[in-house]
Amino acid sequence: MLPDLDIIAHVKGRLNYLLNHRGASHSLIALTTSALGLSSALYFLFPTTSWSTVFIWTLIGTMSHGIFDLLNSYGAELLWPFSKKKITLDMIMLTDPVVLGLVFLSLITSLIKPEIARTSSLSAILLSAVYLGLRYLGKLEIRDRLANAYNLEDKEHVKIIPAMYHPFTWNFLLFQKEQVSFGTIRHQVPAICRVLPKVNGDNPSVANALEGNLAEIFNQFTPYYHVIAHYKDNEECVVEFLDLRYWAKGDFIYTGNVYLTLEGEISHEIFHPLPNQKGVQLSY
Repeated sequence: MLPDLDIIAHVKGRLNYLLNHRGASHSLIALTTSALGLSSALYFLFPTTSWSTVFIWTLIGTMSHGIFDLLNSYGAELLWPFSKKKITLDMIMLTDPVVLGLVFLSLITSLIKPEIARTSSLSAILLSAVYLGLRYLGKLEIRDRLANAYNLEDKEHVKIIPAMYHPFTWNFLLFQKEQVSFGTIRHQVPAICRVLPKVNGDNPSVANALEGNLAEIFNQFTPYYHVIAHYKDNEECVVEFLDLRYWAKGDFIYTGNVYLTLEGEISHEIFHPLPNQKGVQLSY
């Protein structure tokens, strides 16, 4: 749990937390450094075990933490400082009941019968790997089926992501010629929840918005986001940013707006960390 001490970033606001959680503290460099420090402290307390043995098991623990975080849509900055992009495998939601159940069962078994602790741990790892493998195969099958159903020749235009709060449900993105469709699939039945117009990269307002602070946040924060240009009666433009990963109660959770003047210059930008709550105005 040592890497998750970055939760202290929450004291500076939710936006700061979202940008820093699973950042540098979850990189390969930080995970290795944490293992070095923790194993040295443990060796000082329990010198009967060799330092190398303690370090190896501690390193396995910290690395498994990082790998587990890659499995969900939030991801982690594994390659920091070389890249601040969060890497994600889009396999499970933030907390998967099957994996957590296996880990919890292994822990209880180890406490009750320490003599089979190693067997219990290896069994939990093996069963978790089988479960994740089956999820991956199911994800590929759903991707292929959606590609055929919506006449998408390139399967890369279909993205399957775990649904929030529903561990056995998948969400999907269809990158079609004129639009991007977001939907959910339950009991093998797909349903389109929202259709978004295709991004017009030649639109000067959109191009300017993509150069702003909000765009930088979304680039760092999520691999799947969409922008939409809205024009008011006075021809002022508001470019809306949508994080397409998290959908709850009929809307995307993380959104933002870039407000542009009649001349196309950015006047101000607002990030909305939660629906129906006051947004955070970005300095510009």
